[in-house]
Amino acid sequence: MTMHRLIRKIFRLLCLLMIAALLYSVWLRDVVPPTWHASLDPISFGIISVFTVWVALWLYRIRFRYRDLTMEKVDDMDGFEFERFIAYVLKRNGFRHVKVTQESGDQGVDIIATKDKVKYGVQCKRYNGFVGNHAVQEVWSGKEYYQLDDAIVLTNSEFSDSAQELAGELGVTLIDRDRLRKMIKRLPG
Repeated sequence: MTMHRLIRKIFRLLCLLMIAALLYSVWLRDVVPPTWHASLDPISFGIISVFTVWVALWLYRIRFRYRDLTMEKVDDMDGFEFERFIAYVLKRNGFRHVKVTQESGDQGVDIIATKDKVKYGVQCKRYNGFVGNHAVQEVWSGKEYYQLDDAIVLTNSEFSDSAQELAGELGVTLIDRDRLRKMIKRLPG
């Protein structure tokens, strides 16, 4: 069992215990014998406290996980981490219904997102060199496959001249390192 699945199971159990603790605190405390209060009161308080702290830490992690992120740290991400990071950046830049597609066999679209009622397919390329035509071709075919309205190739690098020319012909939007840096500035700091 992976750590992620174990944490989810523990959280589900904690949610059930939280419901039971709230039921006891709000309605059942007057029903149970007073001799049980000495045991059940601290137990329910402890469960409610642990649940509250867990949720607060989870929300903090979600909100500030990329706090003070530099482009050098982005350059060090692996491909899948970069895709998840870009999904977060898109959400913080006004995109809705952001979904990372499967990690392999994604038909050239890593992320599907909506903004202003337009469905976008996003191809993420974490590169050290220039991103070429292949990325533009992949996202274009993925756009057709998923029946999307527009296509974007987003990179932490730069695009080759031929990729820029092809993207212009096909109507694919290119987001390079400088534009990505501007999008990252909108993250909570």
